[in-house]
Amino acid sequence: MSLYFPIKTFYVAVFVLFAFNAFSQSSSEKDSVSSNISYENNRQRFGFFSMGYHNPNTTGDNFMGDGLQGKSGFDFKFQMYVYKQFFLGLYTGASYFDVKDVELVGNYKKSTLNESYLYIGYEFLPADRMRLGALASFYGDSRFKNYYSKTSNVYQVDKGNLNTFGVYFNYELSSHFMIYIDYAYRTTKTEINTSTELNQFFEKGKYHSLGIGLIFALGSKDVLSTFID
Repeated sequence: MSLYFPIKTFYVAVFVLFAFNAFSQSSSEKDSVSSNISYENNRQRFGFFSMGYHNPNTTGDNFMGDGLQGKSGFDFKFQMYVYKQFFLGLYTGASYFDVKDVELVGNYKKSTLNESYLYIGYEFLPADRMRLGALASFYGDSRFKNYYSKTSNVYQVDKGNLNTFGVYFNYELSSHFMIYIDYAYRTTKTEINTSTELNQFFEKGKYHSLGIGLIFALGSKDVLSTFID
């Protein structure tokens, strides 16, 4: 099943929730001007947008680990805090690979992997300005564009399902601006049609990802508090 409809629905829901959160926050600020709540003791956020660069590294005895070599990648995320530090997020990005063994994967020179998935997780606040999060995704899409060796604009497409486990570390430069470093381990279960002998080799691809980037935080209430307070 494609993630197109869930992602579209997610974006609409986020827009509605953010608009409601902004109105609620504005009303709350008018009612509590004299409280002077500081940034240090009010680190709750509605959510954030991020953009980053990552380095993919293939691993394992499979078509990615033995046949591809990671080059670079970029990604975008939106994460919203449903209650306190429990969060729900959306990831979309692309990873770029060179083919290192054409005898294993076919007559291709490079491959682009487009990734998208929904994820859930929890964030810890171990110290001032620091955020440490863990996440998992069991519902994602992967799409390989495999470019043939003798041409630059002809490619073949393979699709699959993507699972992800990851952690991240955020450092707050200000109340609504952060930098981050993250790590993820991803497994894509492909729909590649092969002979029985090669099925296990092409059935799953595995790779690690180490990234850095920028975060723009939004709001000062989680989603449930926006409606309850």
